[in-house]
Amino acid sequence: APAAPPQPAKPSSHGVPGYPGRAMFRPGAENQYVLQLGRQLTKKGFGKHYKTGPGPRWSEADRRGVEAFQRTQGWRGGAADGYPGPETWRRLFS
Repeated sequence: APAAPPQPAKPSSHGVPGYPGRAMFRPGAENQYVLQLGRQLTKKGFGKHYKTGPGPRWSEADRRGVEAFQRTQGWRGGAADGYPGPETWRRLFS
């Protein structure tokens, strides 16, 4: 039998919650994932944009916190747009 291709790292095994999808992080969005994201940003030291702390409604403070985190990953331009994709989510929660 041919050798199996190498398997990618297991997504949510090591305590990383599964990525809920880009639609959860858009202007006007209000959900538990925005709150979860904000709490993790704060925990990692990227909560300085919050005036009253993270909440369930997506805001410019969330976007700026995510952007700051993305920039610390060495990402620029469209890769650091402040909207969390699967890789941003994985790194933030790992």
